[in-house]
Amino acid sequence: MSENERSSLNLELISAWCGPAFAIGLVIFFGIFGFNLPSPPSPALGAEAIAARINDNLGNMRVGWVVALLVMSLYMPWTAQIGTQLARLERHSHTMTNLQLIGGALTVFVMCFGMVCWATATFRPEIDPVVLRMLIDMGWLGIELQWILTTMQMVAMALVGLSDKRKTPLFPRWVCFLSIWCSLSFAPASLTMFLKTGPFAWDGVLSYYLPWAAWLIWCLVVSGYMVRDVMRRMPLADDAVDRRVRAHS
Repeated sequence: MSENERSSLNLELISAWCGPAFAIGLVIFFGIFGFNLPSPPSPALGAEAIAARINDNLGNMRVGWVVALLVMSLYMPWTAQIGTQLARLERHSHTMTNLQLIGGALTVFVMCFGMVCWATATFRPEIDPVVLRMLIDMGWLGIELQWILTTMQMVAMALVGLSDKRKTPLFPRWVCFLSIWCSLSFAPASLTMFLKTGPFAWDGVLSYYLPWAAWLIWCLVVSGYMVRDVMRRMPLADDAVDRRVRAHS
């Protein structure tokens, strides 16, 4: 294997591992430090209660949002790596590959927008509690109502994966169907616009716990097969180089 080929595969491997790093980092800094685990702030909370929640946990929240924004950037090389691997399968048209890339990039933008709203609330915690609550609302609604962008990414990946008829496909069929199911689990998030309590509110089972867990599980499962694919291609590339050397010797 040439030095360039080895470097390219090493970069692919690092990009594939960005998925698990992102998932773990999000749980820690978005979830724990951002006080969204075990439960995010209820949309039914009054302005004073929101302000108290922020002021009581100000230091951890500031650290959480700063690091969570950095962690969110790991989703970009991971999405790009999925695109690289899908492009090898989608030879005649890269429509779904491109859709996956766009969906992943917009997912990063939407998530970062929400986090910046929450970070801004911790930057000036002394302002009017009504304004603080508005920032919290903007962040959550900005993320929840735009679920379709991530769904498009996941469905596009699944459709290309299902077209892979090789003996050892990039993703098994069950992973592709898992991707579709997980992507559709986001749909109840649209109801967060109308409900402030219950399972469809942004802190409810069907709009928070189920879809967010499904997203992270999907990320981890897909990452495992991405890493396996890169590791499988490394010795194959070595053999191909050895054959070329022998042919010219």
